[in-house]
This record gives sequence, C-alpha cells and structure tokens, in this order.
Amino acid sequence: MLIGIAVAGLALATAYLIGAKRGENEDAQRISEIEAELQRLKEGEEKASVAKRVAEQMEEIARDQRMMSDAQRDSAEKQRELAEQYAREAERESELARAAEAKANAARQQAESASQEAQRERAKAEEKELEALRSKNDADTLGYRNLARTLGNASVLARENDNLTLARKLALTSWYFQEKYGDDKYQAEVFRALVSDDVVETMVPSHSAIYDIDTSYDGKSFMICTGYGEILSWKEKDITTVFSDKKYDWRGMVQVPDGLWALSFNGSLCHFTYTGKMEEYALPETEYFMLKQLPDGKLMACARHRVVMFDVQKRVPLVVREELQKRFSVMAITHREVLYFFSDGSVGITELATGRYKALSSRGGDVVTAAQYDRRTDMLYVGLASGKIQVMKKDGVLYKQLTGHKAAIMGMTLVVKENLLLSIGRDKELHIWNLDRLEQVNNVVSTSYRFDGWPMCIEAVGSKMLCGMSTGKITQWELSIKQLAKTTRDRLKEGLSESEWNHYVGTRVKYMKLK
Repeated sequence: MLIGIAVAGLALATAYLIGAKRGENEDAQRISEIEAELQRLKEGEEKASVAKRVAEQMEEIARDQRMMSDAQRDSAEKQRELAEQYAREAERESELARAAEAKANAARQQAESASQEAQRERAKAEEKELEALRSKNDADTLGYRNLARTLGNASVLARENDNLTLARKLALTSWYFQEKYGDDKYQAEVFRALVSDDVVETMVPSHSAIYDIDTSYDGKSFMICTGYGEILSWKEKDITTVFSDKKYDWRGMVQVPDGLWALSFNGSLCHFTYTGKMEEYALPETEYFMLKQLPDGKLMACARHRVVMFDVQKRVPLVVREELQKRFSVMAITHREVLYFFSDGSVGITELATGRYKALSSRGGDVVTAAQYDRRTDMLYVGLASGKIQVMKKDGVLYKQLTGHKAAIMGMTLVVKENLLLSIGRDKELHIWNLDRLEQVNNVVSTSYRFDGWPMCIEAVGSKMLCGMSTGKITQWELSIKQLAKTTRDRLKEGLSESEWNHYVGTRVKYMKLK
C-alpha cells in the first residue's frame, strides 16, 4: 500500500515538474530518474506481491500442518491412552499370574512338605524295621556265639568221659558257629575243644626241667636244653639227643648259622657245630641264667649281678658290665637298646649305638618277671609278678594292660604267622592273646589252658608252639584254628547225626551235615 502511495506521489511530482516547465535538460534528466525509480518501485511491488503470495501459501501450508499435527497429537493421545489401558490390563493379568504362581508355589511347597514328611515317616519306618532286623541279627549272633561256647564245653566234657568221637563232632560244630558268627576266632571254649584233640606231650629222657627252647636256624625244628646237661632236637614230634653231659646245667642257648651256643649255670659257654665239634669257654662269675644275641651278632651272657659281652668271631669276652650291681632277672633287647629289669623295680638301659648305660628310677609297684619285644610294632610286652601284662609303646608310655593270669608271668613269645602273644605263668596256665583285637577292646580276653606242672619256657615257629615244663615234659600245640578244625574234620567219619544235632544244637537251628 505504501508503495502505491509513493508511486502516486511520484506521478504528481512528475506532472508538476512538467507543468512548471523548468529547464528541459534538468527536467528530462529528472524525469528519466523518476521513471527509473518508478520502474524500480514497480519491480519491488511485483516482488513484494510475489513474496506476499508465497507468505500466504506458506501460512496456508503451516495452517494445514498445524491441523495435521493436531490430528496426529490427538491420535497419539488416543494411542497413549490405549497403551495405558493395555498396560493396566497387562498389570492386572500379571497380578493374576503372580497370584496364580504364588498359589501354585504354595501348593507345590505343601506337596513337597507332605512328600518330605512321607519320606521321613517312611525312613523312620525303614529304620525301625532295620533296627528290629539288627536286633534280631544281634540276638541271633549272640545266641550262636553262646551256642558255640556251649558246644565247646560239651566237647571237653565228652572227652573227659572218654567219648572221643562225640567230642570231635561237638568241637567241629562249635568251631562252625564261632567261625560264622564269632568276633574272636580264639574264643576260649571253642579253642580248648579243638586243641584238646591236638595236644602232644612228650617227656625228655632225663625228666629234668627244661630251661630254654629255641627255633632251629632253618626254622624247621626246635632245639631244647635241660638242667641235666641235655641238648635235644625236636622235629615232627620226634626227639633226638644232640648232646648230653650232666655236669652242665644249661640255662640258655642261641642258634647261629654254623651251629649252636649254649650257656651253663656255672659260666661255661659252649659252641656246638653241626658236625658234632664242641668248643668251651669259661666266663667270669657264676649263676648265669640267660643267653641272648645282639643285632650285631655278639652274645650277652647274663648272671644275677653281671652281664658279659662275648665276641663270637674273636671268641673272647668284651665287656663286663660292672654297673649291674643289683639283682636282675629279666632283660629285653630292642633294635635301639638293651633293657634290664631289676628286682627292686628299677630299670637300666644300654644304648646299642653308643654302649652308654643309664639307670632309671624305680617303676614302683609290680616287679617285672618277663619281657617280649615286637619288632613289627615296636612295642614291648612286660609281664609282671601280679600276672598282668603291660603293653608299652616305644616311648615307654603304657598303651594297654592285659589281665588273665593269676600269678607271675614266667615267659612270653610271639606267633607272627597268627598274630598271637603267648604267655605262661606260675598259675600253671598258658594264655593266648589275639593281637588282632588289641585295638578293638580295652582288655583283651585270652584263651587259656592249664598245665599239670610249672611251665618254664615257651617258643613258637610257624603256627606251632612248644612249651617246656619243670617236670621235663614238652607240650606241643597247633595254634592255627583252621588247621585244628581241619585236623578234627579229617579224624571224623561223619558229623553230628540229626538226633544228636537236635539234642545238642536244638530243633530251632536247621540241621546241617558238617562232615
């Protein structure tokens, strides 16, 4: 609009100028300028008109876009509302699902709890059933063990009544039940029933006391020495005289590769070769009672107040232990030291490595009367005057105490093959200690056998045992339970008859033929 007014103004001015007729040159120039300006204004007006139209079009497009945006916004709002509605519905569905899941979990937990309770009840029922079965088995086992003992006693009684066949039948049946149900194969009544049929007793020619028994160097026989100067060989129940001279009172002997060394009470130390040659060496002092061999091969001859070391290579005494001024009667040799047990209860020790001797204070109480060292376990078995046997560890700590003898222990030996400890005492009894049970019980119950004389010495080789008596009697036993049972079975033509079974075993136990 302003442009139009300006154009009109310029036209009026042009007319005026023309009318005033000013100078033609000036007027013509002015007119030319005005016309150019007018042309420019027209062109600007046209451009403004175009711009106006463009602006109007842009405004219309913007209006259309605003309308479309409002529609989209409305649509988006509706979509948002719809999404919120769906979200609320989904939340409700989720809550319902969670509630259903919680209900299902509760039901599952209840079911699991019921199942666990049922399992516990079933386990309790099974445990009660097993306990009842164990109780029955225990009762049956104890019953069978008692039956084995009863049959063993019946066997011994039948033997005393000179019914040897019945005694063997009962002994075999006793062993069967003890072997199958027992916890100790060396149960006293059962073992006594079996061994009673296998004891071999032989008298030495002189009827003199037997002071020592040693296993031959080849391990196939026993060597025996008596107080009447006899040296005897025992093999397969046969006795052979190797040497006999009553001026000797043999108290100990040691087997060596080239023969045998024997020690007499008066101090004579003699070497016997397998060819029959004899060498004699006089030792200082008298009242010798024991001959031992050290790990290095040297001999130890023991008198009541002195110990003489003897070099078998040089054939000369080496050391006379002057320290042993007190009376002692028991000595034990370990792989580390020599132990001397004195009558006042004190102990002396000589170290094998250094030869040093030291005296220990009194043990107090019981006097040691026998000792046996076990190289396998490094334990020392100490027999006491009271009849007890103490099991000592290598550090001198008391490990177990075995009770059974009623008088002083006279001797002990190990049966390695059967893992047994044998002991003899002044109560005239032999006790067999099953070392397999040493860890299981606090006080091992032994199998015992009573002699009719004083046992003086005992030795074992393999599963056989030899015991020497003060009367000159030699008693030999087989110590293997299975071998004893086999021997008894071999001596029988048949086992218990059904009527005998019903009488001694009972009708509740099914009859079996054991032979």
